[in-house]
Amino acid sequence: MSQPESANIQENHQRQPSVIDLSKKARQKLRSRRYAEARSLFAQGLEREPENPYLLSGMGDACREIGDFDEAERCYCNLLDIDPKNLFALRGLGDIYKKQNRHQEAVQLWDRYLVLRPQDKFVMTRIADSCKILAQFERAEQVYRQILQYSPGDRFALTGLADLQHRLGKDAEAIDTYEKVLKFDENELHILTIVGKLCWRISDFERAEGYFRRALQVDPKNPYALYGLGNCFRWYRQYDKALEIWKKILPHSDGTQALHTRMGDAYYHLGQLKEAEKSYQKSLAFGEELYATAGLVCLFSERRDWAKGAHYFWSLIAGANDVTSAIEMLVQRFIRSGQREIMCELFRSLLTTGIGKKNVLDEIDAQLKRLS
Repeated sequence: MSQPESANIQENHQRQPSVIDLSKKARQKLRSRRYAEARSLFAQGLEREPENPYLLSGMGDACREIGDFDEAERCYCNLLDIDPKNLFALRGLGDIYKKQNRHQEAVQLWDRYLVLRPQDKFVMTRIADSCKILAQFERAEQVYRQILQYSPGDRFALTGLADLQHRLGKDAEAIDTYEKVLKFDENELHILTIVGKLCWRISDFERAEGYFRRALQVDPKNPYALYGLGNCFRWYRQYDKALEIWKKILPHSDGTQALHTRMGDAYYHLGQLKEAEKSYQKSLAFGEELYATAGLVCLFSERRDWAKGAHYFWSLIAGANDVTSAIEMLVQRFIRSGQREIMCELFRSLLTTGIGKKNVLDEIDAQLKRLS
């Protein structure tokens, strides 16, 4: 090799940034969320030092953020082969597995992480969240409560615990926990509507109304809050007010099956049978619905239209899992509406025609005998 060529190679080598410089620049790009540029710099460094732990963890982080999970996993696994206790790899690989719905593997990695750093509440929250998805509810609750022991106001642990309590049907506990979350932001719309719904479920209607009204101050068109507030007025038997509120939902959406059924019931109680029929039919356009069908049975019976009443009665029976329970529900609905005699007329009409399954006709006959 001639002297000039040797000098050029040496000069080019001197111009090349060191691996340390590449790592520093790549970390700066990573902090600035310029992940593609960071990845390129980490890759240059790894060409020269393929087992450099700083470059492997950085490359794993950059690839994870970009969404190249295969390459990120390869980097983290290589790093764990070199250093099985590497915190960055244990946490980062766990995050990848979580994104890939490999929650059990993620929890195993994070458990290894916590052996080395026991009170990392961010990793503990990840474990609790994944345990919740895995239906390991006892462990999820245990981990959330561990976080709250030394960080009582941790928002993520409180939110996760409240969601868990909500899922498990611990409504009163969930309300208390969600109220602690609301201290961070009293106008958090999603939680306001959830708490309103939970208050409704425990029959604390006045409190439910308060939460739904708070939600509507944040978003006057919020359909969940409007539906919930309407339900409160329905409970108070102020059906006109319930309808006034529910109608505000419909300019912005087609509504839900439950909404149209409730509106049908409200119209029915107000004696507005045409509007009630329209609402029940809108409900049934979504598919079978027990209560909308029962509403139509009552409606056509009140009109003495026994043919249509019978049609919807048999539709009700066809869609019911338990015939006896369905008939009992219908009987109670007639009685609550003060239509006992109309119901008896319908049942007699059904027996007179003799059309239908024998077990159903026998149940109708038994109901008539009990009522008489």
